[in-house]
Formats: sequence, structure tokens, C-alpha cells
Amino acid sequence: MRNTYKYIVVMLALVFTISSCNEDELIQERLDNNPINTPEPVEVSSGSADFTTFVSFGNSLTAGLMDAALYDRGQQNSFANLLAAKFQEAGGGTYQLPTINATNGFNVSLNDLSDAFNPASANFGRFFLDLSIPGPSPVIGGDALTPFAGDNATVNNLGVPGMRLIELAVPGYGSLNPFYARFASDPAAGTVIAQGLAKQPTFMSFWLGNNDALVWATGGGVGPKGIDLSTGMPDPTMDVIPNALVSTTSFNAALEGNLAALFGTFPDLKGVILNVPNVTLIPFFQAVRWNAIPLDQATADAANGGYAGYNQILDALVNPMLGPLAITQQEADYRKVSFSAGQNAAVVVDDNLTDITGGLNALFGLGAIDAAQLAALTPLVQARQLKSAQEEAGLVPFGLPGEILTLSAGSVLGTLADPGNPASVIGVGVPLADNFTLTVDEIGLLLQRIGQFNAKIAAEAAKYDGLVVFDANTFFTGIAAGGGIMSDGFMYAPDFSPNGVFSTDGIHPNPVGHAILTNQIMELIETSFGAQLSRYNVTDFSTVLTQ
Repeated sequence: MRNTYKYIVVMLALVFTISSCNEDELIQERLDNNPINTPEPVEVSSGSADFTTFVSFGNSLTAGLMDAALYDRGQQNSFANLLAAKFQEAGGGTYQLPTINATNGFNVSLNDLSDAFNPASANFGRFFLDLSIPGPSPVIGGDALTPFAGDNATVNNLGVPGMRLIELAVPGYGSLNPFYARFASDPAAGTVIAQGLAKQPTFMSFWLGNNDALVWATGGGVGPKGIDLSTGMPDPTMDVIPNALVSTTSFNAALEGNLAALFGTFPDLKGVILNVPNVTLIPFFQAVRWNAIPLDQATADAANGGYAGYNQILDALVNPMLGPLAITQQEADYRKVSFSAGQNAAVVVDDNLTDITGGLNALFGLGAIDAAQLAALTPLVQARQLKSAQEEAGLVPFGLPGEILTLSAGSVLGTLADPGNPASVIGVGVPLADNFTLTVDEIGLLLQRIGQFNAKIAAEAAKYDGLVVFDANTFFTGIAAGGGIMSDGFMYAPDFSPNGVFSTDGIHPNPVGHAILTNQIMELIETSFGAQLSRYNVTDFSTVLTQ
């Protein structure tokens, strides 16, 4: 297995694949911000909408978090801030961001969020695209969070990174989320929805629900699933846990209550509500492929030799004499590990598999395996390789090439679980932990829940004449399915490359992505409210930063 480590290290230099034929040309074309064309001037109007007081409810997408950090460039280029600028041309009033005054920001992936106001904890700032990898790399030396320097009551952008829909009306949310604490009118007892109501909005954007699914997904689906596994019915009892997949019961109640509070207080309110995208198609779940392990024939043969005993034991556990500790032949075959020359599926932990600990102990008690064999097999009690769409029919309806490795897995695959043991390569000799993967069962549950969320969003929006739905799910799915999106004469890729629409965290759009999204939302506003708004020239915006 010594050679395996060498090959996996090489693989790590390739996992962050960017769709670029000529990186120098793309960087010059995109990052120099040379416009390709200029939109024709239009005579703007608000139509039946009233943009006097525009309030934006949302999470990190609304706040403008990019590159895993909230910083000046991201805030200024958020779709909400871009919308506000166009609304002002059509008679809209002042739009106040809770400005952060941070050049590099506080990296939410690498720093301790519980100590976000402490400068000593801001070790890392935003990610940038390191073209030598190519992939995300953090700025060394970030910016601690600081309280908003203005009057909190003036804030129009109520986008709170990390906030779920079910937390919009939680009293004292400022004491739970430092991103809200920095501009909350009443951190100890107030709610985000109340702060928005106090602004007396005449027009709003409302984009919440992403984190109610996404946080569970980015953590590999290890949190509570929001259902009673014995009945399959919604179970809201664990929804307060931060990494839960929120139940439909809690989601529905939160959506109904918050929209009723808004339109019950302001019956003439108008606005746009955005639904939840299919997050499995964003770069965070696509950059590192299910078969990210490159092996030559000799290394594959060595790895197969290491798993021969495991594969034999699986067959031995297909024994009716073991009673409830036995597994089926179907499961045994499903779990068997096999490598070949070329790209290989990672070996992972799958908590949906039968835990064979009891079966191994039974075989040990019968003398079928010795203590050394038992110890060697113990890390594999719920192990298998990830599956391709050809191997796992359940993936086909989702249009995915295989099961999912998260972007975070790229920094773990190929490292040694035991620095003193060259055979302990994670993803080959040692299974990758469950929190770095989404298996077919988890993908199915995730997309089912997103579908339920979006159905509820559509149903609730239909109750209010002034509320229209922007189909963010179709928008982002179209970018992924079409291999990108054409805008202002340029084709932008569905990734975080120099010509992509995503920032380097693989989750949030970059400035170009926000500009394209903003133009699409304005088209809906025009159609729905008879408004006429000027468009952004997308080529005026940058994509990713390379330093």
C-alpha cells in the first residue's frame, strides 16, 4: 500500500477540476473586467410595485457571503444589494447593508465561529483560487466579526449567514448567531422577522429554506433526518439541532407563520420569494467525483489483496445459523470492495448498511477468525465503495454520475489515518468517514425534502396577490444541466473556475453569478408588476479572486 499514498497525493492535485482550456486567457478576459457590450438605456418605472422600502430576508445568499467568508466584495455584490440599486433608479429609497468593513472576512469553514468576534481567532480569511493546485486556498489572516457601525434599526439587508427558515422568528437569535448579533436591534430577545417588520417594508425579497436542507447535506447527512425512521412520518423533535434535515412539519409552520406576519401586517406588501435549489448540483458536491481514486495496476492489485479477507468474511456472514446477525447475499455482494487500474470509487462508511460487529464477534467466538483478524475487520463494519449511476439504479432519476463526495473530502482523501502506517490511506485502506459523503439513500431523502419545501413555498405564495415565486431551483439546475449559462455574449461555467458563476467555497455564487441571478429576478418583477428596470452588464463583474 506504500505506492497508494503516492498516487493519492497526485490525485489531490487534480480533484478541484476547473473547466478551463486556457487559464491565462480566461483570467485576462474575466478578471480584468473588460465589458463586452453595454446594455441599451431604458426608461425605468416601478409599475404596480412600490420600492420605497425594500427589505431582504434571507441567509448567506442574501447577505453576500462568498468564498466561505462575509467580506466587503461579497456584500456589495449580493443579489439583494444589486436589486436595491436598480430599485433606487425606479424611485426606491435608501437600502442599508450591515456593512462589515472587512477585506478578507472571517472564514466560516476554517475558523471557530463561536469565537468570531475575537481577532485572535480570525486565522483564515476568504478562500481564493490557487491556480497552482488548482483549487481553493485560504487567505492567511482574516478579519474578526465586528458590530455594524451604524444604526441597527436602519438595516434593510436581513440576510443572516447560517440562518434557517425555522429560525427567522426565534427570540434572541442574536445570542445564537454572531452574524446576526452584529446588527440585531435586540440581540437578547428580538427576532429577525420583527426587525424586518419594524422597517415597514413596501417590497421584499424572501429567500430562506436552503440551510434547512443544505447544512445537513454539507455534513454528509449525519444529522437528524426529520422523519421517524420506523414510520417514515415527519418528526420535528430534533429540528433544533443545527445539522438536522428540517422536517416538513417545522418548515411548513415557519413558512406559514412568517408570511402571515408579513402580509397580515402589510396587506399591500409585494415581493419575490425564491425557492430551494437542488444543492447536489452545486460545485461543493460535484468538484470531487465519486471515483476520485487513481490507481495503477500494481497498486490496485495490492489494495485488492488487502480486502480479500473482508470480501470473504462478507460471504461467511451469509449464514442462517447466525440468526439476526446474518446478512443477505445481496448485501454481501453490494459491500464487496474491488479496485482496478484507472479511476476508482472511494471506500466509505455507510451508516445505512448493517453493522456487522455482532456477526464478527460471533465468528470470533466460533473460532472462524482470530483476534488479529477481528481487529483488522472492525474499521470495516459499515464499509463499502461508492457506486456509479450504472451500479446504483436509484441515482438515475437524479441525473448524477455517481454517489457524492463533498468538496471537504478533497482535503482528506489520500492522507494517512495513521502517519506511521503507509497502508492507512483514507479512501483506500481506511474508509472515508460518513460525514464526507452523500449515499444514494441520503441523496434521495434530500431531494425529496427539497421538493416538499418547494411545493409548500408555491402553495403559500399563491395565497398572496403581491408575492411571486422565482424558481431558483430551475435556474441553478439549468446552469448545471446546460454546462453553464450564456449571458452578455459570454458562456459562464457551473463551477468556481475563472469563468465560472460560483465562488471558491463551491456553494455561493460569485459576483457574476449574483449579477446573472439579479437580472433574472428583475425580469420576473417586470412581468409580475409591470415594472421596467435597467439590466446589469454581467461582464462588468468579476468571477473568482486568484489571490
